[in-house]
Amino acid sequence: MGFRAQNHGGLHNGFVLPLYLARPLVAASRTPYPAKVIRPLLERYGFDGLSYIVARDDGVGTTGEIAWSTHPPPWSSLYLRAGYAAVDPRLTNTRHRVTPFLWDADASIGVAHAKRFVRDAARFGIRSGVVISLHDGANGHVALTFDSASSLQSSDRRESVLASLGDLTLIAMALHESVLSWRVAKSSVRKHKGPSLTQRECDCLKFAARGMTSADIGTKLSVTERTVNFHFGKLRRKLGALNRPEAIAKGVTLGFVTLD
Repeated sequence: MGFRAQNHGGLHNGFVLPLYLARPLVAASRTPYPAKVIRPLLERYGFDGLSYIVARDDGVGTTGEIAWSTHPPPWSSLYLRAGYAAVDPRLTNTRHRVTPFLWDADASIGVAHAKRFVRDAARFGIRSGVVISLHDGANGHVALTFDSASSLQSSDRRESVLASLGDLTLIAMALHESVLSWRVAKSSVRKHKGPSLTQRECDCLKFAARGMTSADIGTKLSVTERTVNFHFGKLRRKLGALNRPEAIAKGVTLGFVTLD
């Protein structure tokens, strides 16, 4: 799946991109770790990260998760655990729109229910950005967020972002169609086929995959080393793994862990 880079641009199922966008997006669609290719593209437009958020309205409220992101995994875990999809201004302001949305934490801080989200997002360098909202038949409301650690209040920065909205929209659509949506779907299938892990077990597995010891993970999660080992014992049994490296390998295969 992906684009064919041609002299006039990139073409995929009739979807054409300028060559300067087609080249990195072709590379992103072919690599197992697209974040390595996507980050330089984000930097070109002055952004620090990107998230692919999938949200659904069940009639009672909004639920959702960060299905893929260039930000550290703890942010995705916190977002899910805290139920931030229900209050995230990037979602609440784009649920029924398709035009790009510019948001800034300073403009959201006065909204009572969004204060905790704004505070926690800032800890991960997310203070403003552009949201491209898509509506996918399989995934529901999908939002691709181009995130920045700085504010959009500066007139120069705002003008720069406004001038790049066309490119950002094309990038978001291309990433959704040829890079991210199928990866998320594939990961979802793997998770449903495999065993069920608790959020804390997933956190332990993700941090271990990044080389952290039980003591390091305990510090990160504010629990004891013994508690971390207890979680590992449970998840190893669920995954049918003899040891930690095998558990990590199976976690990657089943989609519980991503290495980008």
